[in-house]
Amino acid sequence: MNAYPLPGIIDFLKTVVPFNTLDEATLEQVANTIEVAFYPAGQPIIRMNEAAGGYLYIVQTGCARISITDESADELLVDLRGEGDSFGAVSLLEGKSALFNITAQEDMIALLVPKAAVDRLLAAHAPFKRYFGFSLARNFRAVRKSADEQLSLLTSDSQIQFDQFMTGKRVSDLMSTAPLTCGPETTVQQAARFMKTRGVGSIVVQDAEGLPLGILTDTDLRSQIIAEGRDLSTPVEAIMSAPIRSVAPHAFAFDALLDMSRFAISHLVVTENRKAVGILSEHDFQLAAGTSPVGMIGDISNATSIDELVGKRAHIDRVLEMAMQRSGAVKPMVALIAELNDRVTRQFIRVVEKKMADSAWGPPPTDYCWLAMGSEGRREQTLYSDQDNALLYQDVGQEDEPEVRRWFLAMAEQVVDALARFGIPRCQGGVMASNPRWCLSLEQWREMFGGWLDTPTPESMRLATVFFDFRSITDGFDGALRLRQWLTETAAGKRHYARELAGNALYNRPPIGFLRQFVVETSGEHSRGLNLKLRGLTPVVDAARVMALELGIAETNTVARLKAVTRKNGLDAEFAAAIDDAYDYINFIRISHHLRNRTQGQPLNNFVNPALLNPMERKVLKESFSIISQLQELLAVRYQIWGTR
Repeated sequence: MNAYPLPGIIDFLKTVVPFNTLDEATLEQVANTIEVAFYPAGQPIIRMNEAAGGYLYIVQTGCARISITDESADELLVDLRGEGDSFGAVSLLEGKSALFNITAQEDMIALLVPKAAVDRLLAAHAPFKRYFGFSLARNFRAVRKSADEQLSLLTSDSQIQFDQFMTGKRVSDLMSTAPLTCGPETTVQQAARFMKTRGVGSIVVQDAEGLPLGILTDTDLRSQIIAEGRDLSTPVEAIMSAPIRSVAPHAFAFDALLDMSRFAISHLVVTENRKAVGILSEHDFQLAAGTSPVGMIGDISNATSIDELVGKRAHIDRVLEMAMQRSGAVKPMVALIAELNDRVTRQFIRVVEKKMADSAWGPPPTDYCWLAMGSEGRREQTLYSDQDNALLYQDVGQEDEPEVRRWFLAMAEQVVDALARFGIPRCQGGVMASNPRWCLSLEQWREMFGGWLDTPTPESMRLATVFFDFRSITDGFDGALRLRQWLTETAAGKRHYARELAGNALYNRPPIGFLRQFVVETSGEHSRGLNLKLRGLTPVVDAARVMALELGIAETNTVARLKAVTRKNGLDAEFAAAIDDAYDYINFIRISHHLRNRTQGQPLNNFVNPALLNPMERKVLKESFSIISQLQELLAVRYQIWGTR
């Protein structure tokens, strides 16, 4: 280490975040404590799992390499830090061993700020506390990014292989280019000939300016011309599907697949600058992946009996598991599971409704919504989820109430039983539409929720964590939307209720101890396991719910809630992104565990033995839990809850 002109150090610090927030006098005090060090290229500065040296390092010139040593003694690159970047903050502030190897990537000059000086800045200057409080978040995101780029290190089970089909491929990689087009006045006979000549299953109908108006598929020809015996001279505009469902060529292929599943369509028109540039069909996905979830939509929608739909479960599972094994992206997969579960439930409801309408029960006595609750309401189910549902019906006169409720309870019992037969277990806590407590009119739901908000009890607080995540999965009645609007407006600003809910949200702590060691179950069936759902995912779900309710946010999905909270300045954007990554990664490990359970013929559970994870998985999982611990600390400060462990 050697001397360096003080004015030069001060001028440099003025360009470094967060030192650029300090006044001149404070900068001079800090500069007087700084040591300057030169590290030639290749020289180790800090070694992983060893003492970090007692300094915050700021790169003045050159570059530092951040890496992790894996179980084979190979180094995994995590990040590179250049001029103005710092390293060593987390180990310095937490008094822990170094998380990473730090090596001079090239000749490097660094400013070394001693711990005592950093501690004084943290105590006196809020920007420092905020900035370095998120150092762990930045480290986690760097590790996660590097891990994502080297997926082979993330899985310890060779049966779970990931490729880029779901995560990396774009629509442009799969679509058919130069789509076949025609004008709206073209006859269906002419269009059919064009399609036969080209050997394609669709034709885009466009106007004189080349803008797409609709699409005609071979299915349309069969169902609307041949089956109905219509004239072949019928213009295509009379039977085309319009308006078109479109997608951009740069969109991710899996997002397009979800749209096709959600809207039960087999073709998307790929548009750029409003012009059709390609077609993406279910067949394209089948060629790329061997099968497609889109095909399951028709199977579900065409089922006419409960037995028929229950019989399709094995095929749906096979296709779904194939898609999950081919994808390293959690959010699209969870969204697909939610979409398929919604469609299965809706079809059961249709079948039961028809059965009752054709019997002495008759049709539904009034409009209603089938409500999804809990993880289903948040669209966050995995392969291991039970039922959480309820029913909301239109307000009726007092004299009609008993018969109306009797009809809906009878319908709900049949739907709940069908779902159980399908493989979605009944809720052990009884949160199902077949329970008279949860089959209510709109006004009764408002009255009950209002009581929970005004006079919270331990039971109502527990139930709120399930019921306040509701959404409707049926169409035709806006009762759920009206209830959501009422709840959002009523709960907003209720600080006392938010504080009670936050206290409960701090009960389940991430399973990591003071020395950054995993805290596993010590007894029972899952001894030595980590409960990823209860102690990893639930703290994030609960924190997001508390802040969303207090801030008047109507979203129910956890990630959507966190984004909305961030937009309202309830969370720092960088920290919110790290929470998202941590939540995503824990879910990734959980779903991988479920797939292993299925492959090995074992019952699905949420307990993962960390000893069975490889070093990289354990490293990122620990960082994930640390991020969630920070979120809970933020929640405790926000709602002034002290001493909850």
